Amino acid sequence: MKPTLRNLIFCLLLLICSRVSAQKNVYIISGKVTGENNLPVNHATVFINGSQMIATTNAEGKFEIALTDPGSYQVSVKVMGYAPYSQDVRVKDKSVVANIELTVKSIMLQPVDVGAKTSWAKNYAIFKSQFLGTSDNAKNCEILNPEVLNFKTNKNLLSAEADDFLIIENKSLGYRIKYALKAFTHNTTELVTSYDGDTNFEELQGTDEQKKEWSKKRLEAYKGSMMHFMRSVFNNKTASEGFVAYKSIKANLGFMRIDTIPVKFETLVTALDTSFISLKFVGLHIIYDPENAVAISKGQAKLTPTPIVGHNVTKNISELFLYLKEAIVDGQGGVFSGYRTFLIRGDWTNKRIGDELPFEYEPDATNTSSP
Repeated sequence: MKPTLRNLIFCLLLLICSRVSAQKNVYIISGKVTGENNLPVNHATVFINGSQMIATTNAEGKFEIALTDPGSYQVSVKVMGYAPYSQDVRVKDKSVVANIELTVKSIMLQPVDVGAKTSWAKNYAIFKSQFLGTSDNAKNCEILNPEVLNFKTNKNLLSAEADDFLIIENKSLGYRIKYALKAFTHNTTELVTSYDGDTNFEELQGTDEQKKEWSKKRLEAYKGSMMHFMRSVFNNKTASEGFVAYKSIKANLGFMRIDTIPVKFETLVTALDTSFISLKFVGLHIIYDPENAVAISKGQAKLTPTPIVGHNVTKNISELFLYLKEAIVDGQGGVFSGYRTFLIRGDWTNKRIGDELPFEYEPDATNTSSP
């Protein structure tokens, strides 16, 4: 065999092996979407909640979404005429089939109101502040299609639903967000808001200068966020990533008492495999203090945690209470069954849609060390 031919065959083998290697870690979530009378639903939008991954069903109702990492994913579906749908999927070491059956959406009849336009504008103003948040990033968000929103009031309770995706342009972080609103309520007396829905992100087109600013703002939004915290727990780097946590313990009359000794997460975490951990606790009082977290964890500095009282919110202080027996967390900071696994109080409750990042986001390693 001539050397040139031998070299050519060797190169071809290398190319084939590299392609096989590159494809080895691709996982597919596929399935079929059906609706009324078990008929396939064409042109349904299927997406991974909290991500940039999205697909559309074909005439047979089938879809495929490719993933590069195992983890906890929520497959969501939105199509006109049907109620929004989501299904938790845990991808470990192989592709997953997720067949989906949609239910017809009931129509919310709006009562005739002489001052309908005035009351809609008032309700929309409340919705925007409670849904997008009140941070600087939230103030730089615009809902492009507010006309899809319907409001209903009952005494001191405002509720909202949307006929289609809400399209939100976040000019601070550089994303266009599709949001499938499932529920929204706001108690105007107690100032308590509850909402649920699924998000899909798309990068905005911008100049180099805009992209540089978006990168800066995204890093600021990431630092101290719940995504940041969960990733640090998974990687056993809570202190080095700037977090200090204390146990919140029930005391008399329903009040919470905070332990004064920082939590050692190795006592709360069990590795399930290389892709998932189990996190078990009752309540955690979490402080983001990148300047002092390592010293506090080593007992070289002290910090007296301050309880969260009522609706008072202190920047960089949040509380988590576990609803389920455990939280299953993956390396992307995703939580199986979603963040509905927890009751959240404090600063993280203020970080609403205007401060959300897709789970594909990775901070620039050269910038993460700065507070």
